[in-house]
Amino acid sequence: MTMGSERPYGSLYTKIENRIAHIEFGHPASNSFVTELLNRLANEFDALSDNNDVSVIVLKSEGEQVFCAGASFDELVAISNLEEGKAFFGGFAKVINAMPCDYV
Repeated sequence: MTMGSERPYGSLYTKIENRIAHIEFGHPASNSFVTELLNRLANEFDALSDNNDVSVIVLKSEGEQVFCAGASFDELVAISNLEEGKAFFGGFAKVINAMPCDYV
């Protein structure tokens, strides 16, 4: 079994320690973000922003190689209409909008 077939939607783990949430993500294709993984990351940011036990969020990739190759190339080339294109390109916007921001 290849790594890609084990985790086709990637992985996302969160550990909270000393008011710091560490989110670690991974995907077999150079830590690229497939739509499912982007949605899970946005949901995790939403949940952590409501958690009073978290003051800082650290986002890191799995492994020692590239941080993130960006959006999934396989999903990009599979786009066949405007609605699919909007959904694909809106994935990163959803994550950015979900990132909690507090200014002191």
